[in-house]
Amino acid sequence: MDTNSTRPNSPSPATDEHEIIFTSFGMFIIDEIHHLDGTSQYDVIGGAGTYAAYGARYFLPYPLSKGVGWFVDAGSDFPQVIKEELFSLQTTMIFREDQTRLTTRGWNSYGENEFREFRYTTPKKRIVMEDVMSTKLVESRTFHVICSPERAQDLIEGIVEQRKSTKKDLPLPVIAWEPVPDLCTPEHLDECLAVLPMVNILTPNAAEAAAFFGLPEPFEKESIEAIGIRFLPFMREDAAIVIRAGSHGCLILSKGREILWLEAYHTHFPDRVIDPTGAGNTFVGGLCTGYVLSNGDIIEASIYGNVAAGLSIEQVGLAKLTLPNDDGQPELWNGSEVMDRVKEYKARIGLSRILSL
Repeated sequence: MDTNSTRPNSPSPATDEHEIIFTSFGMFIIDEIHHLDGTSQYDVIGGAGTYAAYGARYFLPYPLSKGVGWFVDAGSDFPQVIKEELFSLQTTMIFREDQTRLTTRGWNSYGENEFREFRYTTPKKRIVMEDVMSTKLVESRTFHVICSPERAQDLIEGIVEQRKSTKKDLPLPVIAWEPVPDLCTPEHLDECLAVLPMVNILTPNAAEAAAFFGLPEPFEKESIEAIGIRFLPFMREDAAIVIRAGSHGCLILSKGREILWLEAYHTHFPDRVIDPTGAGNTFVGGLCTGYVLSNGDIIEASIYGNVAAGLSIEQVGLAKLTLPNDDGQPELWNGSEVMDRVKEYKARIGLSRILSL
C-alpha cells in the first residue's frame, strides 16, 4: 500500500507531555440505551465529546494523556462513580459542576440495520468558543468541531483569531469537522461548501454526506465515492475527506490522490460488535491523534481512527481502561495494548510501517 498521503499543516510529532494534542467541542452526555432485543442500559457515559476524547486517549498513555482536552458539565444528578471513572483517565478534562441544573442526558433506541433514534431528555449545554479561550485548550494541535456549517465557521475563525492574539508563536491548528446530522440537508449545502476551505479534514459518515445533496444513505462503495468526490473541488489542496462508512470502514479522498478504502477493524470479527453508539465520534478522536503522531499522514491517521472505532463498539458504553501495575503490565484497553491492535490491523491490510510512541 502506498503510504504517501495528504499532510494538512504538516504537524511535527508530539513530544511535550503537557502539550494539548486534541480538543473536542463535543458535549458530555449520560445516555440511556434501548436495544432491539428489549434490553436497556441506564447511566451510560456518552456524548460526542466524550467518545472523541476516548478515541484520542487510547493512543496517549499517561503522561501523554494530558494531551487530551475536553469538557464535562456535571449537574446535580451526576453519579460519583462516573466522576471517578472520568478522572482516572488522567486527561486535561475541564470538569464543571453546576448544582442548579441537571446533567445533559440522552435517550437512544436502536432498530433494524443499526437504525438509531436519539433525543435529549434534559437541556443540553454546548461548548462554546469562550469556554476554550479561557483555558490551555486554545493551544491544541487539533480540534474536533461537531456542529452546523455556520457554527463551524464561527468556531474556526474564533480559534484562529485567539491564537493570533496570544504572545506565543502558535501554528494554525488542524480542524476536523464532523457535520451534525440534523443539519446535513440541501438547505445547508451552500453553507457547508463555504466552510470547506477552512477545514483540514472533513469527516461525515456516509448518510450525512449524502443528505447534503438530498440523497438517501448509500450502501455501495461506488455510491459513497461518488458523493464524497462532490466535496473535493471546494477543499484546499492540502485537505482530505475521510467518510466513515460503518462495516465498509472508511473512505479517504484528497486532490491528486487515488481513492483509498480502509476496512473496518472488526471486518473479520463481526461477533465482537456489541453496540455502535459513538463509534463515529471515537473514530475522529483517533483520527486526529494519529494525524499528529504521524506528522500529518492521513492514511496512518485513518488507521488509528478505525482501531479506535473498533474498541468503542465492543461493549455498551466506553472501552475499559486497565492502568499499568507494579509488575510491568502496560496500560490496556479492553484487555489489550492499543498499539498491538494497530500492528495487527496494519499486517492484515498489508501496511507494515509502525509508529513508535
